[in-house]
Amino acid sequence: MKLISTLTALAFSFGVNAVEPIYVGGTQYSYTEADFNAIHLDGNVIGYETEIDVLLDEYDEYLGGYPELIFDVSGHVVGTIGRLPMKVEMDVTCSGKDIGYDADLIINRRGQLTPARFSIYNRLTTEGQCKKLKLKIKKMDSSTSDTEATIDAFNVNLTIYLNLM
Repeated sequence: MKLISTLTALAFSFGVNAVEPIYVGGTQYSYTEADFNAIHLDGNVIGYETEIDVLLDEYDEYLGGYPELIFDVSGHVVGTIGRLPMKVEMDVTCSGKDIGYDADLIINRRGQLTPARFSIYNRLTTEGQCKKLKLKIKKMDSSTSDTEATIDAFNVNLTIYLNLM
């Protein structure tokens, strides 16, 4: 019985949307809204965010230092809009260090809603400090107060490479 209560407590400590850690090394990870937590403002959902553990950003004796990390993040957001386009942004940080930012619009083109698309590519040395990657997707500017504008679905593809050159 003690084992069951310990396992239950452990499961709750990881949260509802626990996401498996990212291993630095070139594997592509894909995420959807099920992997994120909602961001609320005045009772309305204005975006989503998640934090993911990053493994293997470590000192490399062969290189004699910390390797440069290459971050490649892309994604798209599908939504419902009112009369105005919806401004949507993606922000990526790792343990407080800025990785990148991109923004786009969901607009109505001749009766078809076009998704917002994001692409962030950055190379930097984090000196082993990149331990928690934070992804945030949210409405921005006047779109946050537009209750007709909603983020309906999204996906994010993420790869972190080691630059060994």
